[in-house]
Amino acid sequence: MADPEARFGGTMTALAFMLVMTTAITPTAATAGEAEAKALLKAMTEYVAAQKAISFDYDVNLEVGTKDDQKLTLAASGTVELARPDKVRASRSGGFADIETVFDGKTLTILGKNMNVYTQVAIPGSIDHLVDELREKYNRPLQSEPEGSPTRG
Repeated sequence: MADPEARFGGTMTALAFMLVMTTAITPTAATAGEAEAKALLKAMTEYVAAQKAISFDYDVNLEVGTKDDQKLTLAASGTVELARPDKVRASRSGGFADIETVFDGKTLTILGKNMNVYTQVAIPGSIDHLVDELREKYNRPLQSEPEGSPTRG
């Protein structure tokens, strides 16, 4: 089996997007309509957070720089299926990756289809626990947090 730390990077892009969409926003300078916009965003995130099952397809472009200062764009697409409190299935293909990720409430399994490798890690618990374990134990956060901001607690 492959080292889990070597296989997690970038495999959870869709799940990261979903998690970012369900977190609180950072306060910013006051502008016209800000209160209404915040109320609308809060209502939308509460609605999404209350759903027991969510699924979506996505497309993403990742820009990377080379040592020769060239910019490359890697395109990928995938799907995410989430069933609270403890089931996630995500896939991503393109951009040099063809990856399937499954969490069943007991085990996280990542399959690198194009490389014919996989890894399994026992992580019993909820999706929230999975997110915490990936961040704290494997240093693979599913959302980026601005420097100096408190982490999920």
